[in-house]
Amino acid sequence: MWCRRSNVAGSRMTAKWCVAGCGCVVFLLLLATLICQPVQSQTFIRRTANVCRTDDECPMQAYCERYNSVHEYGVCSCMAGYFAVTDANSTRRCLRAATDIGDYCLHNDQCQYTLSTDSECRDNSCQCREGAHYVEREKRCYKTSFLGDYCRLTNNCIGNGTYCRDGVCVCTPGKHANNDRNRCLQDAKLGDPCFRDEECVTDNSRCAQEVCTCRVSHVLNEHRNRCLPIASKIYDLCEEHIQCLYNIPYSQCRITTGTDGITSGRCTCANRFHEMNLKCHSSVHLNGICEVNENCIDIDTACIHGRCRCIDHLIEVNGVCSGAVSMVYRSSVILILTLVTLGTSYGIS
Repeated sequence: MWCRRSNVAGSRMTAKWCVAGCGCVVFLLLLATLICQPVQSQTFIRRTANVCRTDDECPMQAYCERYNSVHEYGVCSCMAGYFAVTDANSTRRCLRAATDIGDYCLHNDQCQYTLSTDSECRDNSCQCREGAHYVEREKRCYKTSFLGDYCRLTNNCIGNGTYCRDGVCVCTPGKHANNDRNRCLQDAKLGDPCFRDEECVTDNSRCAQEVCTCRVSHVLNEHRNRCLPIASKIYDLCEEHIQCLYNIPYSQCRITTGTDGITSGRCTCANRFHEMNLKCHSSVHLNGICEVNENCIDIDTACIHGRCRCIDHLIEVNGVCSGAVSMVYRSSVILILTLVTLGTSYGIS
């Protein structure tokens, strides 16, 4: 008894006749075994489901694979490095799998075969999907985690010198994240060579003339390992004298401890200098050499002809300017002038 069997979907073989019974059953079992046999080390389909007897009956880049030499029929399988894809007309063909980023492609599967599901075929070129990056050492695309972000794998962390520690992307010791958090930079301390500001790790430092130094608003401390803010006026907070002296001549940083036990410093005038109008001036006493009125520290004195003198209508008495003696003196002068006037009026000579 004969039975007529139609072509398997996608096969280029013409209609065949086979003997019903054991022969047909054996063939069907062979076909099912070949199609369903698991593929090792990949999840992409290599078999096209085309039934064949010779390689010529298979699509391009495919060959006729038999379960063993006893069976007459086999199934078309893609060659190594190729896999089967289904076209719009429901036929399968073999396409070459991409081997590296940027390879030519027609389907996403060509890229994902090697580069992972985080890749895609974009403009006929295999690229990582948006939000993913290429890891050269693995030749694969991974979802991107920036420095400081959550990660599952070290490969998630973008940039060289990064790794995943306790679920967070960090830099290796001796390096730090750049401003964009996508690259690790070598730590550069004050005085170390540099090319960009972001390489300098000291707070308030910058790269000037290829060396890490303090910003213009800060000054290097005594131990040359910190940048301290420059004081702009008397009574500003400070830690070292240089902060005050940079903008305020004849000043110093006076460190005091408050009743609450907290120690702090403020810019004040140095010894033998005093503050006036938020500036420090040399202190000059009465009769001392001066340059400006602000030098004269005693009450009722001013810089007159290069020396601190008593101001108008005051005279020096025992090293101080006194107004009482001046009043007596003026009263005596007035009395004498009055007597002279009266004497003249009465003819007294």
